[in-house]
Amino acid sequence: MKTKIGISAGAYAAFTFLIALFGGYVPLTLAVGFVLIFEGNDWLRATVVKAMALLLCFSILNIFLNAIPDLFEIINDAAGIFKGSVPTGPLGNIIAFLKDIISVLKNVLFLLLALFALSMKTIKIGFIDKFVEKHLTMGQ
Repeated sequence: MKTKIGISAGAYAAFTFLIALFGGYVPLTLAVGFVLIFEGNDWLRATVVKAMALLLCFSILNIFLNAIPDLFEIINDAAGIFKGSVPTGPLGNIIAFLKDIISVLKNVLFLLLALFALSMKTIKIGFIDKFVEKHLTMGQ
């Protein structure tokens, strides 16, 4: 099935996952917005929204990981008022390790989703797919 811009829905969806991986939020929002406004293909609509929701989930996860050292810094600053400190040990290394794992997982997942999208297939990601299904009005 072709989109209004003349490429297949699978190619557009794959392109959208690659934009999510390499382009960031502005180009992804434009690509998703175009589909939501102009395209009627339910699979394509669900897939591009899935790309956006997945990128948001990875960003939120990153925010929480970045907040952990900040929280310990606040506690240390408060303890420093009373000449104390809270030992953090290898916390920074653990957070960096987790961020590296998440980054690799994100890259692999978006590349796999792009490859699957070329043949108009997907990888089921439970909570993301449920979110998209719940909040995206399909065929109405």
